[in-house]
Amino acid sequence: MEQEKISIICIIYQVAPYLRQCLDSILAQTYRNLEIILVVGQGKKDDASLDIAEEYAERDPRIRIVATPAKGTGDARNQGLRAASGSLIGFIDGDDYAEPDMMERLSANLKQFDADISVCGRFSEFDDRTVADGPEGIRQMVPEDAFEMILRGTGFFFHCWDKLFRAELIKNEHFPTDRYLEDRYVIGRVLGNAKNIVYDKSPLYHYRVRGNSLSRVDRMSEYNVDADTEFCEYATGLCPRLGDLARSYLVYDHITCIQNYHLRIKGTAEDTEEMRERQKKHEAYLREELKRKNPELSFKVRFKAFLALYMRGVLLLITKKHSL
Repeated sequence: MEQEKISIICIIYQVAPYLRQCLDSILAQTYRNLEIILVVGQGKKDDASLDIAEEYAERDPRIRIVATPAKGTGDARNQGLRAASGSLIGFIDGDDYAEPDMMERLSANLKQFDADISVCGRFSEFDDRTVADGPEGIRQMVPEDAFEMILRGTGFFFHCWDKLFRAELIKNEHFPTDRYLEDRYVIGRVLGNAKNIVYDKSPLYHYRVRGNSLSRVDRMSEYNVDADTEFCEYATGLCPRLGDLARSYLVYDHITCIQNYHLRIKGTAEDTEEMRERQKKHEAYLREELKRKNPELSFKVRFKAFLALYMRGVLLLITKKHSL
């Protein structure tokens, strides 16, 4: 039986030092019926990424290049989806890489379990160490199970790159182009539209943890709150029993915003009236949750919320100590 075509969308922007390893890992996939779409962002300070992409395109006819002005990851993902023609769609970002059997394993699980989305585990690649997901095991789930797992932090997350999607589930989705964390605004909804999801915890994707990535900008905790609030509203709309869990999940986000504001933003150019107003909203949320006595709120997080509200100096000292 002929293999279904998998369109792999690779987002590339100023990642030349890592790109060859990424592309080598794609070309080494044991699953051969691939369409490899390289979306190369072009900015004011271009590196050698486009040259490397063109070099690899000459070597393998499965590669297609979409060179585009750099307008953010959301725009790049949208362009990749528009170019994709496969019945299955996966993502491998240009500074990461994959195990040779990643696409074969994901597609086999998709077929075996008649799933709409197939998910794998990851290796987190730090400068000085590698941390692998585990223990291994395969689990079938419906959207409510996936939402609960995300909210409890016990498995996969909102990322695109650890998943293989049936094209009809994601092809017409639009990633936001005016916000950070574009994956969170889309993947939660895609999971909610799936009838069946299969999660193989075996680590097959190598996610490179870089200190200068977008996920480490100073105001990212604020963007987290915005994206997570929208997801929680969507998830609890579909699954009302997750309401307390969703609110406890957001408590941690609001605490983090208070920490980051006082540790990194207060007194800097980022310290605007808007930021100070947001701090008041974070504090109001924490006060409300402490009054509600949410059964999903652990003692540890409840205590941390109390410190953030009434003993902030102690919280900041603890935070600084653990960040050293």
